[in-house]
Amino acid sequence: MLSGVGRWSRLINSSRVALRLHGAIEEALDKAKFANLPGLDTAIDDERLLFQFRDPDHAFELSFYGDGRVELTRPGSTLRTFHRWYTRFMPAVPDILRKAIAAFDVELHRTLEGEQIESTAADEIPSRVKLLTAAFEFDIVCHNFRRLRFQERARNLDVMMENIAIRLPDAEGRIARSANGAPHEGNYEEFGRMDYRVSRRHPTQESVSQHLQVTAPAASDWSGLFFQLMYSGEHSGAEDQGTRVTLDTHHFLQPAAGADAYISFFRDIGLAGFVASVTDGYQFDTTSGSLA
Repeated sequence: MLSGVGRWSRLINSSRVALRLHGAIEEALDKAKFANLPGLDTAIDDERLLFQFRDPDHAFELSFYGDGRVELTRPGSTLRTFHRWYTRFMPAVPDILRKAIAAFDVELHRTLEGEQIESTAADEIPSRVKLLTAAFEFDIVCHNFRRLRFQERARNLDVMMENIAIRLPDAEGRIARSANGAPHEGNYEEFGRMDYRVSRRHPTQESVSQHLQVTAPAASDWSGLFFQLMYSGEHSGAEDQGTRVTLDTHHFLQPAAGADAYISFFRDIGLAGFVASVTDGYQFDTTSGSLA
């Protein structure tokens, strides 16, 4: 999320910004060796700049919205394909964001100062646009669970109840135990979904939180678990005397943030830790095949 932009469609020449960013994205694609530069399309409307890369393996969309939101998304794929895309392209994203911020600053200065922009040195243009929040979100879908020992079908709630030790509320909303001390399971038909979410503080980056979430919906007869792993930076975390930890913008505008979010968080904590623990004792399918 960027500040200082407002409804930029009324303040700037979006075509000039799009032209600068299109070139920056082409440069990033070339460095990533994705080729297929004709697959990059740019679309401009009243409240959005959209850069869409159409490619069988490396497709993505980069959107700049009028309210300051910036979103980089890509369709689901195998983990191998995602790894190849992420490790080749993400190191260039901070540079694209820095160029976007600079382009917005130039256009806002042009609007406010008029023709004087032509005689203003680049380092004299005020920095009005700043990074407010940033996050890396990784989504994983697991379905068709089988118990490893007997290869019998299991529902997503069975997995949740066994490995996260969740007790379900009764019809009155009370979370109680049965007479023998076992968790009250209830009737699964009474429920619509179950969510588990916890956040951790980053061990070294004070403004970063690490969110681990898994959802078990009733859809398709309780067959799938939806994991959301988020590496999030924002102004948060109360310190002494009521002050707060501010976002480390330098961290999120450097390739190191993407590497830390992917290796230390997504791979080590998210996959090897959280997902493996939640699904322990079960075999399941993903879009890439069977995993244990």
